[in-house]
Amino acid sequence: MKTTDKPAAVQLHFECSLEAKLRFNALHEALGFKTKVQTFEAILYFVSTKDKIDPAALERIEADVKETLRLLESFT
Repeated sequence: MKTTDKPAAVQLHFECSLEAKLRFNALHEALGFKTKVQTFEAILYFVSTKDKIDPAALERIEADVKETLRLLESFT
């Protein structure tokens, strides 16, 4: 697999369940980031600052994620 040269970028490979991949894809669509890398970095940031940011913002994000998952479930 050919990789592109990006400064300060590394590849990260891991295995996850199909459900986790679908949840990630749903979050990627819902959050609207241009790349999945940006989505992944946003999730890592969110988890690392969970106790440090405004609880109301967390509630809004959680509500948006739940709504997205509910919509996805309605398609199946």
